[in-house]
Amino acid sequence: MTDRDNSNHVFTEVQNIRITYVPSGDRAEAKNWAGSDVLRVQAYRGPDDRALHMGAELPVPNPDIFVELISALCIAYNEGRRGS
Repeated sequence: MTDRDNSNHVFTEVQNIRITYVPSGDRAEAKNWAGSDVLRVQAYRGPDDRALHMGAELPVPNPDIFVELISALCIAYNEGRRGS
């Protein structure tokens, strides 16, 4: 069973991060700058506060973006861990 927010969008959580899939058709035209579905990444404001920071949105024009995202996460982790 997947979790859904108040707008019926599917989301998942990793620690204090919420990742929500927002279809383009559910976005107001003025806010649909990406012209595609997006992944919204938000952080909770605190351990006892379920309010969310505004967060970032990653356009999802096609599934290839997920390979790019995972690659970027791995690079950031590996390079940061080395202290570069």
